[in-house]
Amino acid sequence: MKFEPNRERLKSLVSELGLDAIVAMSPENFTYVAGVHILTVASIRPRQAFAVIPAKGEPFLVICSIEKTLAESEGWIRDIHLYTEFVDNPIDALTAALRERGLAGGKIGIDLDYLPANSYERLKKSLHNVGFEDTTELVSAVRAIKSQSEIAFMEKATKETHRAVLDAMAESRLGDTERVIANRIGSGIINNGAQGTLFLCFASGDRTPQAHGHATDRVPVEGEIIRFDVGGTYGAFATDFARTYSTGNPSAMQRETHRGLCEAQEATINAMRPGVLAEDLFFLCKDEFNKRGLAWRLPHIGHSFGVELHESPMLRPGDKTPLKPGMVINIEPMTSDDDGSFYHTEDLVVITENGFRLLTLGLAPKEIPILGQKVA
Repeated sequence: MKFEPNRERLKSLVSELGLDAIVAMSPENFTYVAGVHILTVASIRPRQAFAVIPAKGEPFLVICSIEKTLAESEGWIRDIHLYTEFVDNPIDALTAALRERGLAGGKIGIDLDYLPANSYERLKKSLHNVGFEDTTELVSAVRAIKSQSEIAFMEKATKETHRAVLDAMAESRLGDTERVIANRIGSGIINNGAQGTLFLCFASGDRTPQAHGHATDRVPVEGEIIRFDVGGTYGAFATDFARTYSTGNPSAMQRETHRGLCEAQEATINAMRPGVLAEDLFFLCKDEFNKRGLAWRLPHIGHSFGVELHESPMLRPGDKTPLKPGMVINIEPMTSDDDGSFYHTEDLVVITENGFRLLTLGLAPKEIPILGQKVA
């Protein structure tokens, strides 16, 4: 998917902070500012890339030469400064590009949350007249408001991930291993348009408390809980979706726990609208858990979502970010029953001018779904 950042907001951010330039170089911030997904920026740490927004003049990139054609074909920034891997140090290339453009003094914002310490020391030594400030979270905050094209793409991807889950779980049967069922989900995600899987967390029975456990050759038996959290990759974007199933013949406790979790999630989502603080939703969800006697041990109940898996705001105590139209947020409460099995449900929501809109195919049914049975 081709996309462009909020150029106007990025440019105004440079002025508001009194900076001479902002350098975006974390995988997420670079991808957003440059408008191009370069896989190796995240997967090969030494192959650093920089997207620079100066207060005066045109933006420019500093990237490894082998990524030039990709940046030219997919990105919006035309001024591209190249370095040769194993010959040039990326920081030296950035320094040279900044000097060429009269940015060897003053104040520059950069992603200090991501920049390696040795790179930072090299940068300060080369540009000793520059004051560097951390702008990681400030650029991330610009990413929080999604464009209509971003929302449309994320909605399509999320619905296809949801559909892959429904098909795979309906096709699966008792006797299948965790690995067989999880791989069926993963194959469906890819067949429905993903380039790959971001994660396939899948567990059954006494393994469900493992927050991010991977599928094994364990064979679930009747009367157990299956819990999974899965996602696909789509260039710069991804999906993140969770559900809980019964292997069959669920107990009254299992039915009640699942129903309570789904009701609490629905109440939380129904409260989403512009102006509500991120932490307000956390405490509302906690109250809904308490009303239903559900076990509560959550550090957060959701997170903004985009080119980064966990973006800001996080729905947690202390995050007083007000929700705004265009924010895309995952709501994912989790609980456990008296036997120690864990339950999880997760859906993607976009904040609208008047409230919210669900981006999945629908919330989980309150009656716990059964392995091998279709869900409407």
